[in-house]
Amino acid sequence: MTPAAAVRTAVALALASLVAACADPSPGAMQLKVAQQQKLVPPANETLPLSLRAGSQEVLQDVLSAVGDEVWNCRRNGNALLWVSTGAEATLVDQARQSVGTVMPNRMFSGYDGSYVIGRVTADETVTPGALPWQRVTARLNAGERAGEGRFARTTSVQRVLTSGGVPPDLACDQEGVSLFVPYSATYLFYRASDPAAVVPAPEPPLNAASAAQ
Repeated sequence: MTPAAAVRTAVALALASLVAACADPSPGAMQLKVAQQQKLVPPANETLPLSLRAGSQEVLQDVLSAVGDEVWNCRRNGNALLWVSTGAEATLVDQARQSVGTVMPNRMFSGYDGSYVIGRVTADETVTPGALPWQRVTARLNAGERAGEGRFARTTSVQRVLTSGGVPPDLACDQEGVSLFVPYSATYLFYRASDPAAVVPAPEPPLNAASAAQ
């Protein structure tokens, strides 16, 4: 059995319990989804498909749960209109169930402490049918209010795992330009360089949507 298949088998039943709650946007439902997400134990790095694994020079820094929406835009592809993902809009919650930041479109993670990281998807694997793929995102820009300080200021990569929902029921759409918000939940694993003296990217303002998408 491949690593991806083993992970798929281990989490399928646990993820199924999240699907019904995703359609309810009330605060109570959100708290329930966060609690359910936090009960799921993230897979160890070495059990993930090779393409998703963190590098040997990285160490796990943070484990955060996310509840929100995957945003899709109806775009023309030849003669067809298809839903195209533009990213997520979600709240990041720590193990104490405190909101600590947000997931934003174009692979941006923003902390309430002023730090942020913008990444590029370097790998994804569909583990659970009907749910967003698991991903590895490599940091291309990060910063804090002061150099090297803040939750995401030294993040080098992020893994998105244990996803539930987030996928439209049909990839075809019928009105170009409209957006669709599909509820999802996931766990994000944040990594930093194992060498504390590693060079930290100089603070820069966040990229605009067009340039961050590259």
